[in-house]
Amino acid sequence: MKQRSNPDSTMLIRAPSFSKGGRAWKPFAFSGLEKVSKRHAHLVRNLEWMLPNVRATGEVSSSVTKRLTELFQETVSLQAEYVHIVPLSKLRRYVGEPTFLAVLTPQPNKTRGLLEVELGLAHLALDMLLGGAGEAVALRPLTDIEEGVMTYVIIETLKALAPSIDPSLPRLRIESVVRSFDDVQSLIGEDENLAVVQLKAVFGSHSGYVRLFVPESVLSSASPPTDAEVRRARRANDAVTNAARLRNVKTPMRVEVGQVEISSADLAQLRERDVILVDALTARPDQPEGGGTAKLKLGRARVGHVDAEIIGQDGRLRAKVTGFTLGASPPPGNDVFAEDSPVPPPALGEGGDASTLSGIRRRDDVEGNADGADLMNDIPLQISVELARLAVTAEEVVALKVGHVFDLQKNAGEPLDLSVNGRIVARGELVEVDGNLGIRIISLAG
Repeated sequence: MKQRSNPDSTMLIRAPSFSKGGRAWKPFAFSGLEKVSKRHAHLVRNLEWMLPNVRATGEVSSSVTKRLTELFQETVSLQAEYVHIVPLSKLRRYVGEPTFLAVLTPQPNKTRGLLEVELGLAHLALDMLLGGAGEAVALRPLTDIEEGVMTYVIIETLKALAPSIDPSLPRLRIESVVRSFDDVQSLIGEDENLAVVQLKAVFGSHSGYVRLFVPESVLSSASPPTDAEVRRARRANDAVTNAARLRNVKTPMRVEVGQVEISSADLAQLRERDVILVDALTARPDQPEGGGTAKLKLGRARVGHVDAEIIGQDGRLRAKVTGFTLGASPPPGNDVFAEDSPVPPPALGEGGDASTLSGIRRRDDVEGNADGADLMNDIPLQISVELARLAVTAEEVVALKVGHVFDLQKNAGEPLDLSVNGRIVARGELVEVDGNLGIRIISLAG
């Protein structure tokens, strides 16, 4: 028996089989695993947005349990145990008989949902509301008065849930109460799938189950826009909650002070002493007092970046956080200093001969001698000018505030790094070419 890893890191266990041509291999198939579709995962995520106090991970926030504790004068806890997506035809296996079912209508939708409270838990709750100790009783259907009391408890629970729901998402209201699953079949479309959320409720030393049935048609639309405030609040809360898990995991933070766009061909032919003009250099790292601004970027910087001011102290450069910007940066419109640039070669100053320029842009000497390599000129690349890179943890990123100062561990005038998609490709020094700033290459990566 051998084990082999495929390129996408999925471990395959292969058992031997034999054929005329020699030894062959066939994949081993695992059986008995629960199948979870992409649609299932998508609907569960939407359920979290619709009911943020009932997270799929199991946590139920204190606003609901606090209100229930006030009603029953007893410590109440709720824990979500599982979430399943099932068709109406299979819903019966989840519903008791008889039971207590509240029919919910998410406004303004007309599709109904259901909230089931197991009879044992319902009788327990009613006994506690009447001042009893929550003693067990025969599982008989609730009377009209008892149903009214349970309806009041559900209304109070929905009120406690409402403040944390985004205003753009539907609200839940009670339409009616039924005692049998047969009574609700006509209220839900035959082709409808429902999300079944089972929660375990504990009242003191007693426990029972509450189940919420939400139609797929409601869940499909229960997703706030990407830039919604509720999404930003969720991200911030999750970051604070989970940052400690990544306390020892560090990631590089790039201190970017400029960008320039060149072609793949230009980058491939880049040589030492070539100069790349940078029109939009935002800082002067060659000056001891610092000056200018920088963007502190993590990973692919798709979400945004940290704005910082470059300051100098005793010749040491530092970055002071001044704000946070969400969204991608606009593409730069910079040029590469090349042979056909209007700036004459002598402007390079020291050693300003034509060889300094030879690696930036080339043409075939013989007209018509073109091949596929020339198409490389149509592939643009964004080169970032990096002042420094810092190793930070997720916990440090979450704790960032305006005014925080990073020591860049770099002195004024030290070389700058040039990177493409986060990978350093060259190192250079800042030079001035007829009033324009540029980077002269002093070494190439690899």
